[in-house]
Amino acid sequence: MKKSRFLIVVFLLVLTIFPTSIYADGEAQRANIYINNEKLDFNALIAYSGVAMVPFREIFEQYDMKVSWDNTSKTVTASSQDGSIVIKLSQDNKTAYVNGKSYSLSQTPFLGENILYVNLRFISESIGAKVNYDKPSLSIHITLPKAAKE
Repeated sequence: MKKSRFLIVVFLLVLTIFPTSIYADGEAQRANIYINNEKLDFNALIAYSGVAMVPFREIFEQYDMKVSWDNTSKTVTASSQDGSIVIKLSQDNKTAYVNGKSYSLSQTPFLGENILYVNLRFISESIGAKVNYDKPSLSIHITLPKAAKE
């Protein structure tokens, strides 16, 4: 019994240490991202679990949010210009915070090529956007709420 618990712990540690293993065959599919029908100049990485992950700074800047990075805790904090929305995510942590309320993530933010990747749907829906993933065309269409468009 102790041996099986030990093996489970080792397995979970390996998953944490090697976050790129979230991709099938070690390769990520890439999807085009469109915000209000305008194609972005960066792509989402589609994890094996089907979750679209994007570089944190690029997506928060697209949403006109102020961004800060705490290298010690590996935590990104983004806030809307008026401060009404504050999002906090940490590397390899399944818990995210929006305005202080905790949410469980389906895919943890991970560091890849010195860039923190975050869950595109979670970020987008946190600001009130609608997200539609078209799997056959590998396209993600995001419609921002009216307040965010102005």
